[in-house]
Amino acid sequence: KLLLMDSIADISHQLRTPLTSMNLILSRLEETSLDPQQRLRLVKDAERLVSRIDWLVSSLLKISKLDADAVKFKKEPVLLTKITAQGSVPLLVPMELRQQNFTVKIEKGASFTGDFAWTTEALSNIFKNCMEHTPVGGTILVEGSENPLFTEITISDTGNGIAAEDLPHLFERFYKGKNASEQSVGIGLALSRMIIAKQNGTIKAENLPSGGAKFTIRFYKGTV
Repeated sequence: KLLLMDSIADISHQLRTPLTSMNLILSRLEETSLDPQQRLRLVKDAERLVSRIDWLVSSLLKISKLDADAVKFKKEPVLLTKITAQGSVPLLVPMELRQQNFTVKIEKGASFTGDFAWTTEALSNIFKNCMEHTPVGGTILVEGSENPLFTEITISDTGNGIAAEDLPHLFERFYKGKNASEQSVGIGLALSRMIIAKQNGTIKAENLPSGGAKFTIRFYKGTV
């Protein structure tokens, strides 16, 4: 009950902030003195806030379904090359604007048995996290391989890495790390972990000796 109360409080806070901004924007749009450029800028701000609320509600619904075991994960062969390509689609334009390199090195034919759509969601959230913490001109590297025990995917970046105090809490819901952006609500990585865990998988985050963060995902062929 205490966890539920905390979650409801966090959700309410995350929704209240963009809704308050929306109300202010709507009040401004009612002003007859606004010139067309100002009006257009406010409309764009409103669209951004609506998208943020939509993403937040959608993510929370997904987490609720996973909590309630209401999701039936498919068990079909999933190629790592295919799922990496699909998971990166929403981020290709932002990465291009940041002049970031998205490099893929996956063993030919490497695959795992799981749910393509849900795992795409998990990977996309991790790619997004790496993109947001990688500087202009940096690199995000995805590597994949398969062996008789498990299929492994590693995602690393050339950012500043993860603060030591954040590492133990990185996959907790609503946890915002030391270097998290203002737009972060601490849901993406938590959702990714849940999706991976539900498919007999594990995820680990660490810092590379050379700098940058590294996420290691393993989908096991037997029960772990």
